[in-house]
Amino acid sequence: MRQGGIFRYGWTAVLAVALLANAWPQAARAEDPDPPPAKPNPAPRERPMPPYKHPYEDGLYSTIVAMISIGAPEIEKQKSFKLDVPGFKKDLKVKAILQDKPAPLVVVLVGVDGKADTPLGRLFPWWLNDAGYHVLSFDSTFRPTFMETARTGVTGNLNDECEQIAKIIDTFLKLEEVKKKVTKIGVAGYSLGGTQAMILARMSADKKLPFELSGAVAFSPLIKLRSSAAILDDMYAKDRYKYTMIDMGKQFMTHEPVPPGEKVPFEPAFMRAGIGFLVREEFTDIVDRNDETWRLKLLPSSESGENRRSYAEVEWGFTKFMEKMSFPYWKGKGSVKSIDEMWAMGDLTQVMKSQPAFSRAMICANDPLNAAEDLEELKKSADPKNLEVVPNGGHLGYLGTYWAYAHLVRLFGFQ
Repeated sequence: MRQGGIFRYGWTAVLAVALLANAWPQAARAEDPDPPPAKPNPAPRERPMPPYKHPYEDGLYSTIVAMISIGAPEIEKQKSFKLDVPGFKKDLKVKAILQDKPAPLVVVLVGVDGKADTPLGRLFPWWLNDAGYHVLSFDSTFRPTFMETARTGVTGNLNDECEQIAKIIDTFLKLEEVKKKVTKIGVAGYSLGGTQAMILARMSADKKLPFELSGAVAFSPLIKLRSSAAILDDMYAKDRYKYTMIDMGKQFMTHEPVPPGEKVPFEPAFMRAGIGFLVREEFTDIVDRNDETWRLKLLPSSESGENRRSYAEVEWGFTKFMEKMSFPYWKGKGSVKSIDEMWAMGDLTQVMKSQPAFSRAMICANDPLNAAEDLEELKKSADPKNLEVVPNGGHLGYLGTYWAYAHLVRLFGFQ
């Protein structure tokens, strides 16, 4: 089942299949001595906060394991809603879980290419439902479908996108079936969604939201979007073409994580190639659809005979998109004056200088998507009460543990 679609549809097309095959609670792997509860836990917040444990020292391998093995099955209580968000050109499709009594609402923010209705996208809602929270989730603001629904401008302006997230939350809170049930509001994000969670917490502290936040937690946020973009582009440019998609698909999509202490079975370049390929494959759609939607004419025209998608995949990485497509658009709108100002929107070393007491960012020291010097700068600029750095885990490699579960469901209890 895992191998069947790799060659026909491409590796990313079968990620969901692989994730479902390893869906949570299997994501809380056997080596975790204190995994998340497999059945609803009536009082998860009363359990002691567990120590951090992760079986692998290699950050690249931890990241690969997260990509192929962490997720959750469909949630019976999770329903689809359409929100008429002010300023949006179309109704926004969201996913929500509503409890039958008043409870806090947690808004889940996914990674750069994330979707709400995937195994990974359902992990936090699954756990939060288990803890008795209302949950709201939706696709990443970087996804073309979000951009085409909101139509506020080219993807990449994090300040604008966080303002749109705030509008979405505010619209949801005003629904008749919601407004009398929500006792307080929190945000929980991972990867780029974690960066956005910290931006929203800062906005709340500055009284720039139409509601008040009471909790915010970020798992593996990108510390500096500029650095992470360069790292991902480098993975693709230097290592992607050392291997074929078939080679990577065969090995990664049939791989079972090795027991703790055993040698990592992949070379670093092979893992870098896999991560770079997966992200670029999804990011190509972002480049293509933005160029087409906003008529930027930076890619070959459909009449040229050249394959737009292939051109975008090879020639347009994360950095080039931000600097040559997103920045010129927003500069023309008067939103930013320089590319440095554009990148600074996603710079946690600045965002976390003034965070409310209730916010927390969880970062692994060996996260391959963050630069080591950026982490050192962040540790100096952020209040230690808002930042927890653990030694290993890569990028999101620890999400299937009880440690992650406990920090998620206690996001309102940090201050």
